[in-house]
Amino acid sequence: MPIALEDAVETLPGVGPVTGRLLRERGYGTVGDLVWLLPRRYDDQRTPTPIPSLVDGQYAVTEGVVRAARTFYGRSKRGFEVRVVASESEGSAGELKLVWFSLLPGLLSKLKAGARVRVAGRVRVLRGVPTIAHPEMLGSEGAGRIEPRYSEIPGIRVKSLRRAVCSAVGEAAAQVPDLVPEALRRVARLCTVAEALRQVHQPGPDLRDDELDALLGGRSPAHRRLALEELLLWELALRTQTGSDVGRAIAFDSGSVVETVSAALPFELTRAQHRAAKEILDDLALTRPMRRLLQGDVGCGKTAVAMIACMQVARGGAQTAFLAPTELLAEQHAATIEDAARQLGLRVALLTGSLSAGRQQAVRDRLCTGAADLVIGTHALLSPGVRFANLGLVIVDEQHRFGVAQRLRLSRRTTDTQPHLLVMTATPIPRSLALVLYAGLSLSTIDEKPPGRLPVTTRMVQRGDRSTVLRHVQNALRACGRAYVICPAVTGSSELIGVEGSVEEIGSYLGADRVGVLHSSVPADERRELMRAFAVGEIDALVGTTVLEVGVDVPAANIIVIEQAERFGLAQLHQLRGRVGRAGQRSACLLTYDEPLTEDARGRLEALCETEDGFVLAEKDLELRGPGQLFGYRQSGTGGLRFAALTRDTGLLEQARALADAMLAKDPELLRPAHANARKALERWSAQTPVSREAG
Repeated sequence: MPIALEDAVETLPGVGPVTGRLLRERGYGTVGDLVWLLPRRYDDQRTPTPIPSLVDGQYAVTEGVVRAARTFYGRSKRGFEVRVVASESEGSAGELKLVWFSLLPGLLSKLKAGARVRVAGRVRVLRGVPTIAHPEMLGSEGAGRIEPRYSEIPGIRVKSLRRAVCSAVGEAAAQVPDLVPEALRRVARLCTVAEALRQVHQPGPDLRDDELDALLGGRSPAHRRLALEELLLWELALRTQTGSDVGRAIAFDSGSVVETVSAALPFELTRAQHRAAKEILDDLALTRPMRRLLQGDVGCGKTAVAMIACMQVARGGAQTAFLAPTELLAEQHAATIEDAARQLGLRVALLTGSLSAGRQQAVRDRLCTGAADLVIGTHALLSPGVRFANLGLVIVDEQHRFGVAQRLRLSRRTTDTQPHLLVMTATPIPRSLALVLYAGLSLSTIDEKPPGRLPVTTRMVQRGDRSTVLRHVQNALRACGRAYVICPAVTGSSELIGVEGSVEEIGSYLGADRVGVLHSSVPADERRELMRAFAVGEIDALVGTTVLEVGVDVPAANIIVIEQAERFGLAQLHQLRGRVGRAGQRSACLLTYDEPLTEDARGRLEALCETEDGFVLAEKDLELRGPGQLFGYRQSGTGGLRFAALTRDTGLLEQARALADAMLAKDPELLRPAHANARKALERWSAQTPVSREAG
């Protein structure tokens, strides 16, 4: 029976339950997901490099004879080391060391002395000896190939992932639909998307150097074909969505409130904040509902701009709902704006699931009678019992983390108007990606931080070097600071550092009464008391999980230790680092890690040490993690324009516009059979747009 794009990955030959589970955890649950899991680079395995010619840092294929092999014990696992020479007669001259830090089945029998091997991997020269950690074992006969390399998935070997994708492409790539009808493809001399996918996944071994360079740089004819398809979908989506009936909103045009709000804030607004505020206020003055994305790096002051919008709406006699993804963040927002709101006369309410039934009902009563101007809350705001007297603005904070935001239905039973919508994200997104990922939203960017903020010193520290970590923590506390310690798990294991173990370690160093614990299982009342004690200095260190990632604002915090940082994504690491240095003091971020680091993990950590620019890191994150959502098939990454670059592909964009014109000229609704694929792709686009028109 043929395998379809929608079938589970386990239907592919060689993909068992364990591999299937690991793929699903990373979002690759169907055969189609694997077809669109595009290579992030290619390994040229055609020509071996002699062992004496190996260079530090290069990817290389090399071959030789096993001179010696031994097992060793490191931490809790048994490893394996092999010494390889170019030929049996050479002895130790031109020697290569191969290392596996965990022993794989079958290695001992394959790599006995005298066996000839061919391996591939990244070369590191350690103490003068070329070394490859966890090399890929290649066949010893015949010419090599150009092999695709995909984003790493923990627990799945490179070869296993490559085989699974190859199988998916072979079984189902031909089923990938084209947006461009066959008649237009013939006129434009375009190959099918399926053909382009096969060329990207399975390049031939006879490529010229310039062709391989184009493939590596995403500029090959196959990549350009996929970029054209991508741009065509964008053009069709923008044309069919723009001008749609989105209802009417209240126009809030009672004069700018920027100066009024600025006077209540303890800092001066930056030029970027002024610019963003003007764009938002201009939208609020219209009867067409605002649909705007406000993005900015951590600590750039998005909340202050949101306050300006809230004040404008309150002055117009309406209410604002401020939606946060976690209770901790909702509570932090409420605490942050408390003083300014009091000076401005804004009546603020907090609604979270941990409140008692009586307190929740009291807040709901205030909302439906108009006794609250601004409500800050979590999922509790989405419950059917929440009604507003006159909802004028919805603010969704950290929307990309908010699983229900695209189905947001805040009750409007007392009014026929739609509220304005402002989406805020602290994960910087390259502009071209933001325009597509948040299709239908206007874009405002705060691209500068408040003056006086010093860069956070970021460095990598091997996990075993505890004396360095503890010394830095002690120095930070001596400077009247506070310390965060972030762990990847609550309960530790042989693989993961847990909160419980870290609390014991830090407590033995600082004193148990000076350390607090914070994770998702901590009750709300205890969490609030803990944050208060941390803020005023009754405790010095807070040990927790990534519940501390966004929104937590303790100005005195000046050091953050992220344990096993290689297990976190780049955007997440950047968010965590943003918790320190918020009062302009010298601050540090220590990234502890375990060896061996994968190439991707090392790239993430080194990028974080090199820059604090969130937009630069967003580009790097996209490069490391690979493609995003494309045509409805989910892939790893942030989403948006994967193949096309608007600054480079203006010619392709013009071609996409011409194709869209040709398709819509005689079939504006795309109802003809030849346009069925395009219509279905647009339906998927609308369903997956993070904030749809219905979100208000």
